[in-house]
Amino acid sequence: MKPLRLLVPFALLVSLMLACGPLGAIKETPSPAEEPTGGEEAAATEAPSGGEAGTDGEEEIELSSVTSGLQSLDSYRAHFKMAVTDIAGGGTEEWAYEMDMEVVRDPFAQHMVIQGVAAEGAFEMFQIGDQRYIALGEGQCISTSAEGEAMGAEMFEPGDVIGGLSNARRVRPDQDVNGIRCRHYKFNETALVWRGFTKAEGEVWVAVEGEYVVKYALQAEGKDPASGKEGHLDWVYEIRDVNEPISIEPPAGCGAAESEYPMMPDATDVSTMENVVMYTSASSLDDVLAFYKEQMPANGWSETGDSFTSEGTAMQSYTKEGVTVSLTLTEQDGKVSVLIMSQ
Repeated sequence: MKPLRLLVPFALLVSLMLACGPLGAIKETPSPAEEPTGGEEAAATEAPSGGEAGTDGEEEIELSSVTSGLQSLDSYRAHFKMAVTDIAGGGTEEWAYEMDMEVVRDPFAQHMVIQGVAAEGAFEMFQIGDQRYIALGEGQCISTSAEGEAMGAEMFEPGDVIGGLSNARRVRPDQDVNGIRCRHYKFNETALVWRGFTKAEGEVWVAVEGEYVVKYALQAEGKDPASGKEGHLDWVYEIRDVNEPISIEPPAGCGAAESEYPMMPDATDVSTMENVVMYTSASSLDDVLAFYKEQMPANGWSETGDSFTSEGTAMQSYTKEGVTVSLTLTEQDGKVSVLIMSQ
């Protein structure tokens, strides 16, 4: 059940973050500046040329990850879309993946929606404080507790897929993208960390204040490092609503990771879903068993007489108002795993 990022196929890729600071070094060279083509989206507007006086030299950027620098923001929304036209085997197949994410730093919360074939449909993931949720639809969800580094980590980072850049060239003038003043860079396949592309053209916009990527766009030919498919690729990543108020609430039907059944006071790694509760206790098997023998009857549950106890394992069954609950305790490595199932 943890961490939930393992549910996302792309998160298995090795992170390429923070190799040399937030965005690496920016180098000045004396060659002429390249002018932008003017074919940008409506969201990107050119700054007046008069604001570029004294900065005619071309610059190059070393970018270790498109998500570097976001940790300094109070809040933001991110959008990431990958589309591949697979031409292998003489056929044509469309493959697409899309992600939208909201992040708030204090108190920490995040919400992610994944759609496309990579997600086998669409599902939502949330984290509110130390609780994580997966919405299953029809008011059902899985909830689990997050601990340690997982409490403040994004559930999925596009930088794990996109990778880094080397020697992307600055073009002028600077531009406003999604309401943020940005430096504009262009690059080709020689600048990409992924070497499976036969041809690539891309652009990246980096915030003047904060040194984080506001937008990244790539069109390429070759093998997609995420899906393994061969063909034409379109990747777009951008962030919006930087430091704007964002409210993230648990999905409908999800509360905290708790249940109608008693749980040990030292319960950790709590996971709940329909008819199932799981958690870990640092107490001994005998202490956990004694706890349930006392607490279940105190909560109106009656033993059915179906029980089993052996070294490292115990099973019990309880009933109340036509509902039967099975309790399974397993001791391993000094901890007890508790599984409660109802029917």
